[in-house]
Amino acid sequence: MAVAEFTLKDEILAEVKKRSWVHSIDLGHGIVTPGAWGGHNPLLWTALRSIDFQGKKVLDIGCWDGLFTFEAEKLGADQVYATDYIVHRNHQEDGTFELAAKVLGSNALYHPKVSVYDIESLGVNDFDVVIFAGIYYHLKDPLRALTALRRVTKEGGLILVEGEAINSPECFAKFHYHEPYVGDKSNWWIPTGTCLKQWVESSFFEIESDFGFGQTGVSENPTRYILTARAVSRKDPFYSYPDEDLQEFDRNTY
Repeated sequence: MAVAEFTLKDEILAEVKKRSWVHSIDLGHGIVTPGAWGGHNPLLWTALRSIDFQGKKVLDIGCWDGLFTFEAEKLGADQVYATDYIVHRNHQEDGTFELAAKVLGSNALYHPKVSVYDIESLGVNDFDVVIFAGIYYHLKDPLRALTALRRVTKEGGLILVEGEAINSPECFAKFHYHEPYVGDKSNWWIPTGTCLKQWVESSFFEIESDFGFGQTGVSENPTRYILTARAVSRKDPFYSYPDEDLQEFDRNTY
């Protein structure tokens, strides 16, 4: 949708009120969008702000209204690619990202119809930072997604992973189909924190910072796991044969 030019606070506020927001974004002018998800996990903000975004090329997966996209820009990112897959969203035509980007003067490149599985279609394979927050548990195949993200992350690049997890030292994931997790049918796999780390490591990333469990603004329990990891090429003793989609990063001899 085309977004008109906005100069006055009342005009911006009127446009904000027409839309349904999940993120609370400070648009300036004394206006903060009324995000339905409330305050985000404070530990996620700690993790996000621990990253050096200065001059970096960033990929924000499942950006929705654009909260993390705009934060990366504020923290010095040179270019941010913001992707979403709006066919899986309510209020698909609200244009919240476009409005916020216009008001904030964002230079982000917005791609609202790109699945994480097809992220290589962007034609970029050297992202310095990938933000993968609040996504993996909504996917039927989270390992396929991590594979796709490794393929577009430059060697030594950083991925931030955040999402729902089970607080257990064991390594397993629960599959939710007949019994949707917290009543939400868009949730598929909920791993333990240990399992999530192994998903990431098996995709040729090495854990850099394990922030552990944190709490969202809408939950009383710390159910969200946060970590950052570096993209690597390496010999991996846990592979018995090459993964054809990750073989270029695999230094094993088979």
